[in-house]
Amino acid sequence: MPLIDLGAAIALGLRYFTILYLTALGGLFSERSGIVNIGLEGLMIVGTIMGAWGTIEYGPVAGLLIGALSGLVFSMVHALATVTFHVDHIVSGVVINLVAVGLARFLSALFFGQATQSDPGIPHLNSIDIPLLDKLPLGLGAAFSNMSPVVPIAFLMAIPTIYVLNRTRFGLRLRSAGENPEAAETLGVRVAPLRYAGVGISGAFAGFAGAFLAIEINQLFREGQTQGLGFIALAALILGNWAPIKVMIGSLLFGIAQAIPLRLSDAPVISLLPEEFIRMIPYVVTIIAIAGFVGRVNPPAAAGRAYEGSAA
Repeated sequence: MPLIDLGAAIALGLRYFTILYLTALGGLFSERSGIVNIGLEGLMIVGTIMGAWGTIEYGPVAGLLIGALSGLVFSMVHALATVTFHVDHIVSGVVINLVAVGLARFLSALFFGQATQSDPGIPHLNSIDIPLLDKLPLGLGAAFSNMSPVVPIAFLMAIPTIYVLNRTRFGLRLRSAGENPEAAETLGVRVAPLRYAGVGISGAFAGFAGAFLAIEINQLFREGQTQGLGFIALAALILGNWAPIKVMIGSLLFGIAQAIPLRLSDAPVISLLPEEFIRMIPYVVTIIAIAGFVGRVNPPAAAGRAYEGSAA
């Protein structure tokens, strides 16, 4: 296998890492507040359609922001259901995912005149080269050249996330709402607004990631293009034990796994597998990783539990 193919595979893996990590970080804020959000897939779907439309109308930067805003707005449905009406979090998340599919098809017909996709070749951000790394020999420099500027930003997002969760009043109160909302309320903390904020942040991150998928990877909206990435991001969140740096490592693992069927199907050993097995690799890796570590994780204590205190 030419090493240039390996460099291209790493480059694609980093793009998928960006999608998974940003979505998982959003899920981290939601679950740290106590709201389980398996609707990340649906929020990403809304981001893909709105991001593609926004890019066609106003350019890629606006498209990414519109995708984030649409994800935030749509996530309020989940927040309303779980925080205000105390609907089971899993049931609400499933509904979000199902509604998003139909909503995307309706909006696609409205925006693009066809129900399943936009015209290909929508505008994308100008690519960048990472100094020094883009000069790596043996074709590995290809992984760090012509890179979307969003990719290094995704890596850097760990820093403000850690700071917000551990050093700010908002972050500490958000975590208290997810660990012990009763104790938080006795200290004067209003739990419901914090949970709304956590879900809203998850929607913004997932919507942005969905827009990134449509704009920077596929350069069009196409029905079904998320292909379960929202669920894989949720797996990265669990594998990372709700800690930003560990979630980053899990997202890298799953991101590279996503690139294998797309860029390394002709590699030695991999090429010996049936095509169906190669396409299964990202999902098999996810299952194995979760099966191996799920017993060692410690989710927020109140995650998934309805809270009916006076502040709710």
